[in-house]
Amino acid sequence: MSVGKLALGLAVGGAGALLFRIRPREPVFEVICINLKGLKLRVSTESLLPLAVIDLEVIISIKVTNPNVAPIEYKSTVMDIYYRGSLLGQAQVPAGSQGANSSEILEVPAKMDGLEATQHLKDLAKDVAKREMTIRAVVTIEGSAWMWKWGHRFAVRVDSEIKVDPILLDVIEQENKVHLEL
Repeated sequence: MSVGKLALGLAVGGAGALLFRIRPREPVFEVICINLKGLKLRVSTESLLPLAVIDLEVIISIKVTNPNVAPIEYKSTVMDIYYRGSLLGQAQVPAGSQGANSSEILEVPAKMDGLEATQHLKDLAKDVAKREMTIRAVVTIEGSAWMWKWGHRFAVRVDSEIKVDPILLDVIEQENKVHLEL
């Protein structure tokens, strides 16, 4: 084998290894905890009988890991939170940035509508009794990954199913499905 062919083979192999190393990878999301920030008692007059409902304000702590060799910047967005198929509340995810190969904790404020929860009062009572309820959170985060001076746009859709203790608001179990679009 000639030295030229060997050098060419090494160059192609090295380029392939480099491209494999810098390929875009999906970020990792994990809900660490949910903390109660406040309760708001209000009277709903949307039905014939006035109904007292309690709205919740919570802080959702989310660990985000960027496994890429490039730092990212992302736009603000809204996370939708569902219970039994009904939109229970929303969380405002602020715009931000994150370094390459790093993890950080996002503190995301969310408001839960007590009136929406009353649609599933029977199921909610069962979930409170067994101290386990399943909520679903869906968010699409758009942003750019920066390599040198070039920004590459991306969109990450995160669909999370989270089992929570409805009394202590402890996260029991979660499954996060992440889909990266370039």
